[in-house]
Amino acid sequence: MKQPLHFGRFLANNVFRTSEGEFFLSSSPEGTSVQEAKKNPFPEARERDGLFAAIRGLPSEDVILDCSLVESVPPLASSVFARLVDNNKGIHGRVLGIAREVRDEIVGEPEPVPAEEQPLEIKASDPQPLCVLDIGHHPDAPGATGRLNGKKVSEFTFNKELAAMIQAKVKNARIITINREPGNDEGRRALPAKTNALNPNFVISLHANAADTKAGGSEVLYFHTSIEGKKFAGILQKHFLVRLGLRDRKIKPKTSSDRGGDQLAMTKAVIVLGEPFFIDNEAEFAAVAAIKDELAAAYADAIDEYAITISNPVPSAVTEKIVASTIAPKEDDFVFVTKDLAKEQFLKQNDKELTRLIAAVNARLTQKYGAATCPLTREDAWVLTYCEAGLRSDGKVDPDHRHSEGERGLLPLPERIRDWNGPDAPAWNKPMPIARNLEHFFLYLGHLKNKDLTGGTRRLYMGLFRLDKIKDNIVRQAKVLAGVVHGYFYSGNYRATPPAKPTIPYDHLVSGYQRDVGLAKLMKDTTYVHAGKPLMEGRQQNIETALGLL
Repeated sequence: MKQPLHFGRFLANNVFRTSEGEFFLSSSPEGTSVQEAKKNPFPEARERDGLFAAIRGLPSEDVILDCSLVESVPPLASSVFARLVDNNKGIHGRVLGIAREVRDEIVGEPEPVPAEEQPLEIKASDPQPLCVLDIGHHPDAPGATGRLNGKKVSEFTFNKELAAMIQAKVKNARIITINREPGNDEGRRALPAKTNALNPNFVISLHANAADTKAGGSEVLYFHTSIEGKKFAGILQKHFLVRLGLRDRKIKPKTSSDRGGDQLAMTKAVIVLGEPFFIDNEAEFAAVAAIKDELAAAYADAIDEYAITISNPVPSAVTEKIVASTIAPKEDDFVFVTKDLAKEQFLKQNDKELTRLIAAVNARLTQKYGAATCPLTREDAWVLTYCEAGLRSDGKVDPDHRHSEGERGLLPLPERIRDWNGPDAPAWNKPMPIARNLEHFFLYLGHLKNKDLTGGTRRLYMGLFRLDKIKDNIVRQAKVLAGVVHGYFYSGNYRATPPAKPTIPYDHLVSGYQRDVGLAKLMKDTTYVHAGKPLMEGRQQNIETALGLL
């Protein structure tokens, strides 16, 4: 049996300080008395006074028996840690908690975490990158003007409305809209600092060109030394040309001395200036205004396309590790193929391994819930994998995907996964081996089908899978399970007019599932937050496609 892992600091006289206290380190085997163990010090502790380290061993009173050194932190780094710990009361366990998380991430073998070693509260990376839309001007300095239907219209007026239209269409990024403030040269010079303070991932400054009333076409400006700026400019220009169909004036590099170049040079994030048409060309202005929704879509498409390259990190080596199962340690290692596979290909090529994993999960569930266990089925696994699998921009499965709430992995584990699956579950927002991700996602699904969270007559969620016309129908069970995962049985996802509290339309949902009502239709007449939106049609299609593959 592998001995527990301890993080701490070597002190004098063979003492090791951890968040749980100070221990004498001994090489004596398990079962040795404390008195005898202290006669046999752990030799690796010699000459390591003050260093931080990870060791394995069995704690017994104030002794750790059968010690072995896993890793020792070098002197310089140990000194930094020591000052941090010594100068900040109560931080010792937190530092060690972070060390434990890093170790889990690198090795891919999570260990139970002592209560004393809770890591710092580190907010997960934002699941979507931030794009700032700069309207480009100010009501007091509205930019170039043109005539539309006999009325004078400025860049600022046109682009202020356009910015709201763009924001409504963007799917893969968060949007903040700003403008120059104040509207004079002081505001123009202060704009980069205002933008930088928001710490965006990328920026678009909305403009419209002007020349001699005859020039026309689309162009995008970027800072001449910015590789990412050039890349983003190319993406935006492509969408301008597709949506507007105007003359291609190309993407154009600008230096800090060029007009608009100071904003490009002084903004820290990737930034481009969009010049999709000439506002003083009356005919071109009228043509673009007539399809303003297409212009907004061009910007939104470019933002979504570029955002994906940011939100999908390069897969880490952790995801590729082959690790022993924590739910079925006596089984052979589970090995899954993911490279360059679409969702359908992933499910089909890994069908045998997925089936073997499902069996292991069900064995674990039976140990906990007994003969009345409602098993996880192949239908459950295929539907939820198809619905939830993270994808790269090319549509291939991504074993290191960052999901909407910051979850990492092919499938999104809930933040409290260790409450569901136990201390051997991985951190929900850290890279993990693909097999570890799948086994704990499937085990979590199994708990959803068998755990009673509420008590009472409905016994959510387990009660759903034991209802008439559902308990004996594995296809309906898979659909209900998807509904649980997507929050249809959580009151917080429903609207209500205060002071009334939102409620779950339980009977309506159950009846619909029992009668095989389509998901979009089932949710349309409820107050569910996404009812009536295209998202529901998409979820329904995903479920039907997954079932069609079986």
